[in-house]
Amino acid sequence: MAKYPELFAGMKVTADLLSAGQPDIVTKQITESVTSSTTFQNDDELFVSVEANAKYRVQLFLLHSSPTAGDIKLQFTAPAGASFNWGVHGAETAVTTSNAVPETVMASRNIGEIANFGGGASTGTTAFIEGTLTTAGTAGTLQLQWAQRVSDASATQVRAGTILSVKRIA
Repeated sequence: MAKYPELFAGMKVTADLLSAGQPDIVTKQITESVTSSTTFQNDDELFVSVEANAKYRVQLFLLHSSPTAGDIKLQFTAPAGASFNWGVHGAETAVTTSNAVPETVMASRNIGEIANFGGGASTGTTAFIEGTLTTAGTAGTLQLQWAQRVSDASATQVRAGTILSVKRIA
């Protein structure tokens, strides 16, 4: 099985070589809010640079809150020609609490597809997003975009402490 980076006997171990085997991890420092808007916006902190002709494992531990009616929707953008197969494990849009969530959504998505989910009633909840990003001949940025699912005067938030981890695997 191929591993990234490939190491061979006699290779000189360098800081760059060791760093190549580590994931890029972004931890959101500031809670970001959107009110009365269903228009996708780039998250101010949750993005990473990706190389051309590479494959990545992507994980997002999402801390969010939203009003009962507003909920949250998200999608990702990536460089031209990239494919991204991802899924969400989070509360269904009808869920109005962050306690004992009986209804979850776990559908699989592709790049450009939207995930809608809820929960929390502005008290805060989590969602787990995982996927595999494969880039083509163009390097660029993997970017989280999000908005309210339904326009609401109360804030939908992506909260500080959210973690995006992107690890090159090929």
